[in-house]
Amino acid sequence: MKKSSLLFGIIALLIGIAALMAAINQTDNNINGILFGLAGSGIGLGIGTIINFIYWSSGKNKKRYEEILERKNIEVYDELNEKIRAKAGRITNSIGLAIIITLILTLTLFEALGFMTGGYVTVVILSFYMLVNFIVYVVVFNSVRKEFI
Repeated sequence: MKKSSLLFGIIALLIGIAALMAAINQTDNNINGILFGLAGSGIGLGIGTIINFIYWSSGKNKKRYEEILERKNIEVYDELNEKIRAKAGRITNSIGLAIIITLILTLTLFEALGFMTGGYVTVVILSFYMLVNFIVYVVVFNSVRKEFI
């Protein structure tokens, strides 16, 4: 593995530890949750990346890692997979645009009728949209891939 992976893991771990220390010393409850979330993700990502680097850099796993990396590069740069990703991306983008337009109209209507007063609902809806967009991409990619195979 690249040394930059180890550096990234160490930086993520340090950011996570710094966020944890800030969250422990923070008295404001509004930002506390964000800091604890950042701490958990930074520490988890940092430790995972460091362990991954140590595991794949050891002598017995180095050859296997090179084989996996070669197979991954073939899959990533394969022309068929590039065409499939492009078509799936176009379809997902069109569906995402329709969802965004519907969300804008719905949120505007809710605001006009007085149902929505805070931004919390907007954050939840847009987070849901992000999840739906990812799921739609995976489903479309797999269905388009079946057409070509």
